[in-house]
Amino acid sequence: MKRYYILFENYDQGLKLHDLLDRAGVDNRIAPAPASARGELCCGMSLLIIPENLERAKKVISENNAVYYKIAEIENALEAKRDRYC
Repeated sequence: MKRYYILFENYDQGLKLHDLLDRAGVDNRIAPAPASARGELCCGMSLLIIPENLERAKKVISENNAVYYKIAEIENALEAKRDRYC
């Protein structure tokens, strides 16, 4: 499953967009920016968006002139059996 991470140059940008998305009813989650997606300008914070919500998130960004660094598409790298000991 692909996931989308909206990356920012600073935390203020991320928190403002998080609030805008919440008010618009677009599910999003504050998450660490994946190391593979970070650039020189990325602050380390991201908003995690599932594919079904990407277009709605882009619409909110456009309508509000929200500032962000980039949107990174990353294949889910979570391991289902991670931290299982039985």
